[in-house]
Amino acid sequence: MDNNMSSDGSYTPPPPPGSTPPPGGGASYNPPPPPAGGSGSYTPPPPPPMGSTPPPAGSSGDLIYPPNPARDPVIILVLNLVLVCVGYFVMGQWQKGIATIVVALVLGVPTCGLGIGLVAVGATIDGFLQAQQLQAGHPIGQWTFLKDHK
Repeated sequence: MDNNMSSDGSYTPPPPPGSTPPPGGGASYNPPPPPAGGSGSYTPPPPPPMGSTPPPAGSSGDLIYPPNPARDPVIILVLNLVLVCVGYFVMGQWQKGIATIVVALVLGVPTCGLGIGLVAVGATIDGFLQAQQLQAGHPIGQWTFLKDHK
């Protein structure tokens, strides 16, 4: 008869290595005691405190909160005019910045650069007004334009 088979024919698994068999050679198993320094149960770490991180960002409705210190709207104006839409990236409106650069290139090629200039002027005005909203303490969205800061 196999050592792991009881007299009634049922199977009892062997004890793990390192454990001592019970006296009398029975098939019952008592697990070893938990390791020192713990009760053997797992306690997960506490969740992060509320209010320490901004709310999770959505897809296109991300809010951009005013930085501390706020960026000067004149700097955003110059960046959008001279470097075509870089001010959007500085403010955090990177989606609008990428889209505006693509529009500038699409319009600029067939118009020999005139389209880039027009887009840069529009982005300059928009970026300046958006930066003023941030400086006033209002959050702005990725796709807000001019004085709309909702």
